Amino acid sequence: MRPLSLIPLLFICGCTFDPSVEDPQVASELFQIEQNSIPFIHDSGARGARYIGEIVGSGAGLLDADGDGDLDLFLVNGSPAKLEPEEEAPRDQLFLQVDGTFVAAGSDSGIVGSEAGMGLAIGDIDNDGDPDIFVANDGPDQLYINDGKGRFSEQSLSRGITGDSFSSAAVLVDIEGDGDLDLFIGSYLDFDASTFVPCTRGDQEVYCAPSNFAAAPCLLLLNDGTGNFSDVSSSSGLNNHPAKALGIISIDIEPDGDPDLYVANDGEANFLLINQWKEQGRIFFLEEALLAGCAYGEGAKAEAGMGVDAADLDGDGDEEILVTNLEAQSNSCYRNDGDGMFMETSFANGLGPASLPHVGFGIQALDANLDGHLDIFVTNGHIIEGIGEIRQGASHFAQPDQLFLGDGNGFKLTPYSAHVDPTVGRSLLRGDLDNDGDDDLIITRWNSNPQLLRSTAAGSAAVLGLRLEGSSDQSNRDAIGARITVSAGGRKWMREHRVQSSYLASHDPRLLFALPEGCTEGDVSVLWPDGKVETRRLQTGSYHHWIQGQESLISTEFSPPR
Repeated sequence: MRPLSLIPLLFICGCTFDPSVEDPQVASELFQIEQNSIPFIHDSGARGARYIGEIVGSGAGLLDADGDGDLDLFLVNGSPAKLEPEEEAPRDQLFLQVDGTFVAAGSDSGIVGSEAGMGLAIGDIDNDGDPDIFVANDGPDQLYINDGKGRFSEQSLSRGITGDSFSSAAVLVDIEGDGDLDLFIGSYLDFDASTFVPCTRGDQEVYCAPSNFAAAPCLLLLNDGTGNFSDVSSSSGLNNHPAKALGIISIDIEPDGDPDLYVANDGEANFLLINQWKEQGRIFFLEEALLAGCAYGEGAKAEAGMGVDAADLDGDGDEEILVTNLEAQSNSCYRNDGDGMFMETSFANGLGPASLPHVGFGIQALDANLDGHLDIFVTNGHIIEGIGEIRQGASHFAQPDQLFLGDGNGFKLTPYSAHVDPTVGRSLLRGDLDNDGDDDLIITRWNSNPQLLRSTAAGSAAVLGLRLEGSSDQSNRDAIGARITVSAGGRKWMREHRVQSSYLASHDPRLLFALPEGCTEGDVSVLWPDGKVETRRLQTGSYHHWIQGQESLISTEFSPPR
């Protein structure tokens, strides 16, 4: 469909954007905090061994495991270096959503993981129409293949996943554009438990800093289209760039249709791995973060990169990169100039100063108040137990999470709920848990239960929802890497579709766009991963399941707000 000109679009939609009109949603009521709605307690595995992985995990992911239309939840757990006599190993767990409540799926689900878990990546690995789960561990990684009914079988070794090093984050992305999802696995550290000696502060044993360990190369596993993998890490150039990876996203920097990778490293320069598939006709990466201006943080220093996300924060059609860091470093915001060059702007846009007292982990750009501008949510929590005593109250182990509301020009730290208690936050998930057209949040907490933040924004704006499905030989079924542009009311939004971002997280694969007040429809254009473009006019108030190449859509109205 040919996009309409601005004047007819405004007439048909009956909507306009008025920047002078403030959103009526009160920020302090944006989320209702549910402390005990997910019956799971994270076990870091901390029993005195002081392995560094104990203090930084673990992640989680959202998926519709059983195909009933509701988001379910997978939670990664830790594991101790040595179990006590008769102690049962902690396990990863799948929770199915039943009538709005998360219920443990139990052993029938086939989830058997008891390794020291870190991150995960969720996607249709075997291209059969249902989500599968990869779990990154400090030890053997695991791959769970879904039978379509929420029952999984662990098949890592039989499908070519043999790594047993210290894996951290992972992303599923179609590196060479052949229509299936390949697997990029971040390596955190070169860690050997048999030779490890804890660090000390005075006469007290403490967790060692990442600088005490060597970096380790990340892994790239190519999918043959059926969910079987081959390791091309060495030939792709990754061995030239050993990492201390904690946060990873796929992002098409140029954009040329080839997905690139951004890696947030802990205490080292971050990586921007530029995919050379189209330029060289082979799978190879050039590391160009320093050249592009996104290797270092404020002051041109390496920082403790942990969580990472990307989004078009300034509405100019390209994506900025967000990275969380250690206290006194500030979180980073690398502004994209449109040509793949970046400038660190966290202090100029309001994100930097408020982050200085905190240790940031999960980070996510989302439209929390549905005003059409992206906001930023950050989970915080220190990595040193007893830091309050060490710093005499200048810092704390449990720290408040933060919401920065955006207006298109910058960000302002804003209370998001009337009662926000400090926590030791780690992963941050975004997803519409109740299908009402707004994004809820789940925060994993160290040695504690997850916290659910249920959005109250639904019903306050005209929202358009999308679920994309690629269908050609060059477009992966999950449509990872697709570029979506929505126009309505004289405004335009661009998103690149990704599911893995934040910190050790995999999100709701659906997308939400809040349109200006009064809009009942918007013009939506999808640039699919194979380079084909499709355009439609879609109604607000529904999720639209858009399958590439098909004329009809499957549209499902949002559920009424709670």
